[in-house]
Amino acid sequence: MNWASVSFVIYTLILLAIGIWSYRIMEKVPIAKYEEEFYTAGRGLGGLVVGLLIAGGLASAGTFIAGPGMTYAYGYSWVLLNNTQTFVNLMFLAPIGLMVGIVARRVNAETYLDIFKARYQSRAITITLSILVTVFLLPYMATQFVGSARVIAQMTGIGYFGALVLGSSVVLIYCVLGGMRGTSIAILVQGVVMTIGCILLFVGTVNHAGGFLKSTEILAAENISLLSPTMGGIFSKPFAFSVTCLIGYFAVGMPHAMLGALTYKNTRALKRAIWMGGIFVFIWTFCLCMSGIIGRAINPSLTVPDEIGPWLAMHVLPGGLGGIVLAGIVAGIQTTVAAMAIIVSSSIAKNLLSELNPNISNKARKVASRWIMAGCIIIPIGLASQQPKLIQWIIMFSIGGLEAATFGPILFGLLWKRGNQWGAIASIFWGMIIYGLGSTVFPQLQLWGMHQSFIAVVSSVFVYVIVSMVTTKPSDEIVQTFWGTPVKKIG
Repeated sequence: MNWASVSFVIYTLILLAIGIWSYRIMEKVPIAKYEEEFYTAGRGLGGLVVGLLIAGGLASAGTFIAGPGMTYAYGYSWVLLNNTQTFVNLMFLAPIGLMVGIVARRVNAETYLDIFKARYQSRAITITLSILVTVFLLPYMATQFVGSARVIAQMTGIGYFGALVLGSSVVLIYCVLGGMRGTSIAILVQGVVMTIGCILLFVGTVNHAGGFLKSTEILAAENISLLSPTMGGIFSKPFAFSVTCLIGYFAVGMPHAMLGALTYKNTRALKRAIWMGGIFVFIWTFCLCMSGIIGRAINPSLTVPDEIGPWLAMHVLPGGLGGIVLAGIVAGIQTTVAAMAIIVSSSIAKNLLSELNPNISNKARKVASRWIMAGCIIIPIGLASQQPKLIQWIIMFSIGGLEAATFGPILFGLLWKRGNQWGAIASIFWGMIIYGLGSTVFPQLQLWGMHQSFIAVVSSVFVYVIVSMVTTKPSDEIVQTFWGTPVKKIG
């Protein structure tokens, strides 16, 4: 066993220990409070954990595997594009994070869809979003397992499918056994490993390439477009702007980002999460994307661009340090999978089941939570067996679909009192129709070369506003819950 494998084994054993320890904690939780603990960790997480939870959830395999893979394939243009996600924590927490936390406590919201349920009081919205979240997040999760398996395969040499089982089993254990409590503890370990690993990879790659100047000369000699901010015109300015919106401004529509807003302890923790998360995302994104393009100057002959990160870790660093880097890449992927698994399982186990069977017992829901969580991880493992070459395009498709369905209802629903359930329903369906058409039979909706999510999200917002204005106002009870001052009980 090489030193890289030893480093990874130690990291894996730590996560398994966290899963078992979290399970013991969860088993002591009273059945009536089990769901709150399982899905929100009792709403007591500090700024560092919340910042890592959101940053790690949004900076997924799209950053840790596809980021360097895309820069390897498309040069410095994707360094520019991918770094627009640096402010995702700010874009999510600043507009709605505080309100989500306040309202979540008022209505005892334990899941992402509980906020929609309280705001719109619509069974149709809850069921529809349960289905859409599941449909888009499962393939998104599959891309995470693809990235993880490629890393582990490079490290251990056990083959893709063996690596797929190994990497996914760890997440399965600490998510199913510990829920958000296990995830929040694991993410502290993962955050440290991720950050150290990214910095080591960047420094090692630059050093091995002989510095920036030499690597730039090699890239220019191969293809001058690799140095272009648009890859020689392949990525137009409108496309770049739409990607910036997709992975930055529209991030408030991402369901797995909502976990941070549901779990923070207080306003101080929320503010810390904003700037801490921004720092982490910048370090991860910049170091990995730069490593990808500089790595092309070292090895320009990879057939699968997404393999450049693992390849560099195994070839430009000493074995032990390479293992830390690879463990960091896997850690970044695992944080995303964990967040998504919690969102999907909560959407089905709590929200969908409650709508279909309002009389389901707490004990039955507890059992369902764990079994559905397991299913939500096992299904993407099966999808990951297809081994796509560049997972970034699948990731962007899933992100776009989620944002097209949820951006208007969540942002305007929390910032605009006049928004109502009819506006939300119309926005969801309009966004899905436009996104589906733009992705398939009507590519003309990709205006000026933009990603199809842009027109879907923007037009769905207009639909939300127009339909809300011409239909009935929300009830006074909803307005009081979301914008009123809580009434203090006397006695």
